[in-house]
Amino acid sequence: MTKYIAIAVLSLVLLIPATSNAGRYSFDDSRSGALIPGKVYLGVKYGLLTIDEPVSGSDDVEMDNVGFTFSGDINEYLALEFEFSTTVSESEQDLLDLGPNLKVSSDTLGLFLVGKTQGDVYIKGRVGYTRVAQDISYSGSSISANVYGVAAGLGAGIKLAEGAALEIEYSVYPETDRFEELGIGFDDDLETEFVTVGFVWSFE
Repeated sequence: MTKYIAIAVLSLVLLIPATSNAGRYSFDDSRSGALIPGKVYLGVKYGLLTIDEPVSGSDDVEMDNVGFTFSGDINEYLALEFEFSTTVSESEQDLLDLGPNLKVSSDTLGLFLVGKTQGDVYIKGRVGYTRVAQDISYSGSSISANVYGVAAGLGAGIKLAEGAALEIEYSVYPETDRFEELGIGFDDDLETEFVTVGFVWSFE
């Protein structure tokens, strides 16, 4: 886990100096012939990643994740966004017949198409293709699975100052039946949700 955190921190350090130049690309506006300056965005987020009732009648499994995003404008309303998050506080709980000290962690990696309204207060939606790497350990055993598929989210933001905004977001990641297939008591079609609060910097 420490390795993933180090990768995320290093990536942020490397991306920050690059944004002053990366944000200077532009698009040709065929209607007026003018150049429209593009923007790039760098964000950090913290949130609760939840696996809903992995065993029938059990509580949800929740873990704390920290992540970062890097995105660039396509036009005035659309952008492409890269996301990475990793678990920093694993879920530890008893889970019915799986025994004590069950631990769950999940990392996410994805590329999203983002749509956003204009204004100091805005709404955003996103859809993309993701990988969720889940690791579960219990009763001395450990299993892991990579889940690939479509994820979608909806959020809102408020601009705090020029080039800075605070965002909240709710996302649903692809379901998996991988652990149910292993015969360890998990239900099929496990659903993963991610609720986050983040801070975003934009650069011209």
